[in-house]
Amino acid sequence: MTFNKKYAGYYEKFNDGKDYSKEVEFLHQIFKKYSENPVKKILDLGCGTGIHAKWLALKEDEIVGVDLSPDMIEIAKAKNIPHSEFFVGDMSKFDLNRKFDSVISMFSAMGYLTDNKQIEGFFNSVKKHLNKNGLLVLDVWNGLGVMNELPTSREKSSEKDGLKIVRKSFPDLDSKNHTNNVRFNVKVFGNGNLIEDYNENHKVRFFFPQELKKYLEDAGFELVHLCPSFEFDKEVTEKNWNIVLVARLK
Repeated sequence: MTFNKKYAGYYEKFNDGKDYSKEVEFLHQIFKKYSENPVKKILDLGCGTGIHAKWLALKEDEIVGVDLSPDMIEIAKAKNIPHSEFFVGDMSKFDLNRKFDSVISMFSAMGYLTDNKQIEGFFNSVKKHLNKNGLLVLDVWNGLGVMNELPTSREKSSEKDGLKIVRKSFPDLDSKNHTNNVRFNVKVFGNGNLIEDYNENHKVRFFFPQELKKYLEDAGFELVHLCPSFEFDKEVTEKNWNIVLVARLK
């Protein structure tokens, strides 16, 4: 799925409350515990506008970001983040002809791959880009949580840079195919006046832990850690909508 220009332009305002610094500290905790070698070269798949890369660069990590959206990549490049490069590409089939210490995919980005062949392609492409014993870190929707607490319509608002954005979600769960088809209505106000009103459709896949473990094993990885998103020492249950999986290339 390629996001339209409007989505890319408002992306960071939608997610203004997201604690990226906490997530990057979590990543470094993962690297310290599970990596057999120092993690300095990181590939970020579904990198969006480069916010994780910006925080990772503070640790002087070398970051390469890949995203399907040219508009997202344009915004990421404009940040002029040190030690970083950004490319337009499909995370289910890409070849950068280089190796990394770790590959990450955050903010449920892998969920936009909804077809089994795409997911197999993702893991095989990741495998080609990892150094020996390299780490893969995935943040995804947890099928246990989705089916326990079914998606409902919600409203989220954000105010920044003189704009107020109100986004309402209207989910349509397809449990058989492990997807949630969400229509978003977005209204943007400036000085109290409506300046944008449009709809977006997002189809996102959720994953069950044993399902992902099988994909990983088939591609030559071993699962080394599973936890609720950004809660390193907790166990995954049906109450968690988001989970993190850490896998090492055998």
